[in-house]
Amino acid sequence: MPDSIAFTVRGRPLRLTQADVVGVMRGVEPEPIRAHGVYVAGQAYPVKQVFAAATGLDRLDFTSEVARRHLDHLGFELVRSEAAR
Repeated sequence: MPDSIAFTVRGRPLRLTQADVVGVMRGVEPEPIRAHGVYVAGQAYPVKQVFAAATGLDRLDFTSEVARRHLDHLGFELVRSEAAR
């Protein structure tokens, strides 16, 4: 796994580490997962909730595919909701 990843979303350059994501989600109550989820420190969250919290982006500024791709590159376990199948 890379120590950090650098990427651009809507013209905004960003850099994330797995530790950044874990730190920002510590103590955050997970929202219901509608389709795509990610495990952070043993807790399942919607991918867009995690990616928005970690990047400071509005959820309308990226797709769940973008969030899944970058969280996957950081080594997080992705899941798909049973309701979405």
